[in-house]
Amino acid sequence: MTSVSVLYVNISGVSSEILKNLILAGIRGAIADGRPYPDALSETPTSFLPPGERTADVSKKDDEEKPDKKRMKKMSVAKAMQPHVLELNPLLDECEVNEEDIDSIPAEYFAKFDIVIASHIGLDQATRISKATASNNGKFYLVHSFGYYACALIDLGESYTYRKEIGKDKLSDVMPISPYTSLENMAKKKLADVKDRWHKNGPPMVYAKYRAVLNYYEKKQVWPSEENAADFVSVSKEFLKDQGLDAGYLGDDDDLHRLAVTATAEVSPVCAVMGGVLGNEVIKAISGKGEPANNMLLFDGTDGGCKSFALK
Repeated sequence: MTSVSVLYVNISGVSSEILKNLILAGIRGAIADGRPYPDALSETPTSFLPPGERTADVSKKDDEEKPDKKRMKKMSVAKAMQPHVLELNPLLDECEVNEEDIDSIPAEYFAKFDIVIASHIGLDQATRISKATASNNGKFYLVHSFGYYACALIDLGESYTYRKEIGKDKLSDVMPISPYTSLENMAKKKLADVKDRWHKNGPPMVYAKYRAVLNYYEKKQVWPSEENAADFVSVSKEFLKDQGLDAGYLGDDDDLHRLAVTATAEVSPVCAVMGGVLGNEVIKAISGKGEPANNMLLFDGTDGGCKSFALK
């Protein structure tokens, strides 16, 4: 594990929990997040950065009160996180940072990492990064928490193999992951076709909600919020119909309005639970020991359930 490198693309509450868990486990991390700090994390629950620091404006200082102090330059999220990551585990090398916009980072950069964990990016961008990661046998995780829910889309690569645990001390022979579905093909699959024996009439609700949020971002290039909730309701109804589902699959207008309001609202316990589960999944993916979550992980905070769902 000491030779593995993990890249975190756009820090969120849930990905910072994964980062914390893996850094403490001795797994090196790098951060690609050029968003302005503290604006991008002002409402993000993270144990790395104290709330007082995240809500303060680090780009401005009162020159009259502190005449000997120069104005601090606006820093990126990646740069703000760097010293805190090193402080968490000084035995590791200094955390590498990339402050470029995600759109401008070439595919070759992502391909050099063993694991890439991304948050707060669109599905098109996530597909580009996952293809680059898989091209060099890397593993890709796209994770997002919204209100009481969290969803992770997982692409371990077509050539990924593992050994299943048999009892406490035995491992199976090496086996390929099955069924394998790339993130690109996951995105192309209509929601009406996402079924299993427990979901015969349509996809899991958490996944459908996340896809509605991602669809709005792809169309409008902004995340759903209180300000655009009415627009989100109409766009999501059309999206559900295009996906072969009833326009009311996610509930009535009030339900969709609540989804818009909570689309980027992260709750600390949800981030902690999903971050712990995904941290364990990353370790399994690195070691090849234990059956990994395939395609997606879904967390529903209303009942405390965290389930894996495989697309076929």
